Amino acid sequence: MNMNFFENPNLPDRPAKGMIVDRRADTETLDSLKVLGIEPILSYKSRNLCPAVCSHPDMTILHMGENKFICAPDAWEYYNNLLPDARMIRGEIELSPEYPRDITYNIAVVGGYAFLNLKTSQARINTGRRTINVRQGYAKCGTCVVGEKAIITADTGICAAARENGLDALLIEPGHIELPGMNYGFIGGASGLIAPHSLAVNGELDTHPNGGEIVNFCRKHDVEIVELKHGSIYDIGSLLPIF
Repeated sequence: MNMNFFENPNLPDRPAKGMIVDRRADTETLDSLKVLGIEPILSYKSRNLCPAVCSHPDMTILHMGENKFICAPDAWEYYNNLLPDARMIRGEIELSPEYPRDITYNIAVVGGYAFLNLKTSQARINTGRRTINVRQGYAKCGTCVVGEKAIITADTGICAAARENGLDALLIEPGHIELPGMNYGFIGGASGLIAPHSLAVNGELDTHPNGGEIVNFCRKHDVEIVELKHGSIYDIGSLLPIF
């Protein structure tokens, strides 16, 4: 398959053909993507992370734009072989299960901005975008990208920082998203744009108390919702459109 990588991370300018997806995503999710014409590119499973998130894509690889990626050192060989057309940069920092040493590559790139916690080792990664400092270390997990200037989050700090920088942000209730092994998951980890005006969600929005608000917010930004599976929403470490 021709890997014509998207210029902007998380913001496909055409229908996606390839997305990095948690290798432990259930069959219904993977089959739904295939029906949509999207090849699920199964994520790396890291021995350096706790079991709950060890195969979450947003923990080990960061799309920097076009064919440029940076990933955790232990994941480099896997992704370098999997994506031969990519410029895969081996990160300097090894991951480990303890926070904040697990979040080095968990950065939310939204248009010309990069949301990250400057007090963590994430600060050593130069995304080439304007840095927005937030307390939430799991910045990508906590940020659902709806558009170049629109996000959904349950994190008050991310929401406030986004609004201060001219982005439209919908604040939803924390929780109500499944993540086995953890108290709850995040909306960013359970979603991803699959086309310029189409957002995939890994579950049914009517299981979330803010489901209606999420639909209305997306409609406001001319984005439709595609639910990939029945039942509760599950955090699978983001659906990452790459080409």
